[in-house]
This record gives sequence, C-alpha cells and structure tokens, in this order.
Amino acid sequence: MESVKVFTLETRLGPMYGAVGPRGLVALSIPAHDLRHFGRLLDRRAPGAATQAVAPEELEAGRQLLAYLRGEPVELDAPVDLEGLSPFTRAVLAELRRIPYGQRRTYGQVAAAVGRPRAARAVGRAVGSNPVPIFVPCHRVVGSRGALTGFGAGLDTKRALLDLELMGQPLL
Repeated sequence: MESVKVFTLETRLGPMYGAVGPRGLVALSIPAHDLRHFGRLLDRRAPGAATQAVAPEELEAGRQLLAYLRGEPVELDAPVDLEGLSPFTRAVLAELRRIPYGQRRTYGQVAAAVGRPRAARAVGRAVGSNPVPIFVPCHRVVGSRGALTGFGAGLDTKRALLDLELMGQPLL
C-alpha cells in the first residue's frame, strides 16, 4: 500500500492542504476548498493510501510552497504526480508548467502550444481538473481578452495568486 505525507498551511485566504506520495505532489487543495474537498481529491488521486501528517518544511514541495506564498519568486519545480490523468490533460498541464512566474496565457494560446489550436474549451476542462494548482499554475491562464475566468477556488483566490506574483503581496 502506498504511503502519502500530508501537510496543512494557513494562509491569509484560508488553509491549504497538500499530499506528497512516492512520485511527488499528488494533491493540493487551495483556499476556498475545505478539508472534505481535500479528502475527496486525495481519495481520487491516491486511493487507499496510508497518510502521515508532516510539517510542510519536511517536504520539498512544502518548502517551495512556503517560499512562494511569502512572495519569493521561487521555481516551483518539485516533482508532481499526474498519474491517472489522460494524455491530453497531462500535455496541457505540462504546458502550464512552462508559463513563467508572473506571466499569463490564454486558453487559446495553451491550446495552440499543445498542437490543438481549436481546443480552447477542452484545454479549459483539462485546466479545471488540475490536482496540483500553483505547482501547475492554472491561475496563470486567462480568457481570450485577458479576463480572469474559471478557477475552481474562486476568482478572488486566482486574483490573489496573480497579485502575489505581479506585486509581491505575500499570502502568509
């Protein structure tokens, strides 16, 4: 049976919950989602896994997330485990990881980058299924005219993450 280390971080927006398995960060639930949401996400991403609570500082993903939330322009390159996602979704999420800190891309730009220029809506669905936001920066994807659209944790959270990157406003 797989073992997963879980951590909690308190932010200005509310708690974040993360889980790291043997292959990397498997789940991250950001503010606007409660502990039940995280439990459901973890059940989908690591069914039957034994969990162990740890401090975020004990894990590379936790240390990077803490630095990011303090407003440090850190490279969020901790391993992520995207096992079980479709090849298209994995391609979209890999493209999101290439969006530089503080920059934005439209759904159409991401669709073109993955070789499916007419698949902006499919890209939106793939982005919406991202189990590890921030590390796969779905908050950096915006509507065709730059409008903040579609974020599972709410547009206020999306705006706060973008403000953190653009203006250095820490969330811890």
